[in-house]
Amino acid sequence: MLLLSNAKYVLDSNVFINMQRHHPLDVFGSLWAKMADNIDSGAVISCGEVLDELSIGNDDLIKWAKLRNGAFLTSGADVQRIVREILQKYPELVTGTRKANGADPFVIALAKQKGCTLVSDETWAGSGQPVKIPNVCYAYGVRLIKFVDFLREVKISI
Repeated sequence: MLLLSNAKYVLDSNVFINMQRHHPLDVFGSLWAKMADNIDSGAVISCGEVLDELSIGNDDLIKWAKLRNGAFLTSGADVQRIVREILQKYPELVTGTRKANGADPFVIALAKQKGCTLVSDETWAGSGQPVKIPNVCYAYGVRLIKFVDFLREVKISI
């Protein structure tokens, strides 16, 4: 059972997707097991919108994630309020017809609402580009770290 009061990190979709691409489960089983331990302990959470993005792949990643379905929280009224505020200020945060980055405002809002650190490998948008997660995290006072820094903080090494 997840202890949501233990939540310290919110993971963006790209963390899971990059793990699958660069550290596949069949080769880096210990990494995936340690990630599962952090999720199962409640230290790591995400939102249902991330699970939706992961389901696009219909592969082993979504099967792994669905085994930890409880870590992908339904966005409640508090999170939705922050999402609306973010999208009013930064409508370009969610772009494209597939809305492949549709979870972005939700992971930011969840991290803000829970006082967690957001883990994402997204890079800052430059001048004249649509804003990205790092830009909005900075504006909202949400701590943001890269996946490798997360691994260091939770002392995962492989």
